[in-house]
Amino acid sequence: MTDSKKIDTLVDDIYNLMEVGTKSPNQEALLGLGVSIMDSIRKQLWVSANDRKGGSLRMSNIGKPCTRALWYDINGDDQVETLRPETKIKFMMGDIVEALVLYLAKESGHEVKEQQAQVEIDGIKGHLDAVIDGELVDVKSSSSYGMKKFKNGTLPDDDPFGYIDQISGYGNALGKTQGTFLAFDKSTGELATYTHKSLSNTSDRIEKVKRDTSMESPPDRRFDPVNDRQTGGKKLNINCSYCSHKKTCWADPGIDMKVRSGRPVFLVKGMEGDKSNAKSF
Repeated sequence: MTDSKKIDTLVDDIYNLMEVGTKSPNQEALLGLGVSIMDSIRKQLWVSANDRKGGSLRMSNIGKPCTRALWYDINGDDQVETLRPETKIKFMMGDIVEALVLYLAKESGHEVKEQQAQVEIDGIKGHLDAVIDGELVDVKSSSSYGMKKFKNGTLPDDDPFGYIDQISGYGNALGKTQGTFLAFDKSTGELATYTHKSLSNTSDRIEKVKRDTSMESPPDRRFDPVNDRQTGGKKLNINCSYCSHKKTCWADPGIDMKVRSGRPVFLVKGMEGDKSNAKSF
C-alpha cells in the first residue's frame, strides 16, 4: 500500500486497474484467488447436509432481524427447507465475487489484510472478510435495487438481512468504531462503498439473541404479512419468503405458494383472495 491509497479511492482504483491492467501481476495473490474460488465451489458442492444446518450462533447470523428464525436454527425444525440448487449457485457466486473483489483491491495497490480472520465476542465467533487500508471491510453482492442503499447511504433505514449488526460484531471485536461495505452489483458489475460510522453494541444484541433462542417456545413472529396487489390478500414479506423455516413458522394459518414470473410468492391462507394456480405449501 502506498501513502496515497485510502479506502475512499478503492472503487476508482479498481476501475482504473480494469482499464489499464498491470504488467506484472502478483503471482502469490493470483494463486490465492484460485484457491479461494476452488474453496467456494467445494463448499457448495460437497459440504455435507449436517454442516449446512444452523445449530449454533455465529457472527454471521446474530444480525438476523428475526430471532424466531434463529430459535428454529438452534432448537431444530423438522420442516426446514434444504437449499435450492439456484440458491447454492447464488451463494457460490457471492463467495467468488468476494474473492475476486479483494484480489482486485490488492492488485490496485491497496493493503488487504486479515482475510477470513476469526474474531469472538461473548462466546460468539465469526470470520470477517478483510481489513483494507486499516479499515474493516465486508464485501456484499447485491441486486441493483439493493445497491442503491450502499450508494446513497440508506442501508440503516432498510436492512432486512441484518448487515449492520453483522459488521458491528466484527468491528466491536477489532476495536473499530466504523465499518465499510464494499458492494458489487450482480447485474451491472458496478462497485460502491458505504461506511457505517456508528456501529451497534454487539454485546447487547448477543444478550437478546441468547435470551430469545433459549426460551422453551419460539418468540413471536418478527414480520407481519404484506399486501398482495394481485389478489387483494396478504403474502409473506421478503424476510419470511427467504426464510427456510416458513413452513413451520406459518403452519398456522398456513401458506400457499404461487409462481409469478418464475418467482415464488407465498400467500397467507385465509387472506389470499384469488387462489387460482396456487398450491399448498
